[in-house]
Amino acid sequence: MKKNKYLLFTIMILFLNISYVNAECSDEELNQITKEIDKIEITYKHLGEVTKEDGSKVYNEFLVTAKNIPENVYVHLSPMTEENFDETTEDLKIKLTTGTWYYNMYSSKCETVVDTITVKLPTFNIYSLDPLCEGIDGEDFKYCGKYYEYQIDRETFERKVKAYRIEHKIGQEDTTKVEKENNFFPKILDILKDNYLYILGVLGVLLIITIIIIIISKKKKRKILQ
Repeated sequence: MKKNKYLLFTIMILFLNISYVNAECSDEELNQITKEIDKIEITYKHLGEVTKEDGSKVYNEFLVTAKNIPENVYVHLSPMTEENFDETTEDLKIKLTTGTWYYNMYSSKCETVVDTITVKLPTFNIYSLDPLCEGIDGEDFKYCGKYYEYQIDRETFERKVKAYRIEHKIGQEDTTKVEKENNFFPKILDILKDNYLYILGVLGVLLIITIIIIIISKKKKRKILQ
């Protein structure tokens, strides 16, 4: 099986001091192997929140997938990790943490390192989960981005994100709406206070008109009855 092949070769690399090359490849063969290695595609997927056996939560784990590995090429991962490769017919998968990893590609025929692929896994930004980052585009504002390589203290983060929210008016729409609703009734009362004489006059006129209409209507009904 492929899995055993990778495992056995890794053990051989660790416990044997290879001071000479048992077989050599011609320049043409090396070029051909290099071309095949160039087709290898390595991708990673962030695993999000991972709960450990002790109940702690971590956010620095990734599932790294290597595709198109040639049959005659072996992979030795550096630095060493306790995780093992999970192999399928086409892919080579392993769980790795944030940092720089080296996929050393060995040729089975040449028994030497033909090429090394460097994989740098980013640092997850724990502040991206903070409620203060809600509604903020992490690609535009790095302190709320999913990945951020540098460390900043809490005070600096809060100061910068609050300034960004004010500058871009993020989250102020709801506040403005509430303020408008709260100010609506006081404004109505102010209008009534400032114009109460006019309002009373209009109401008085309407009342008189209503009474006249009622009286006229009653007189009409009496004439019809007579």
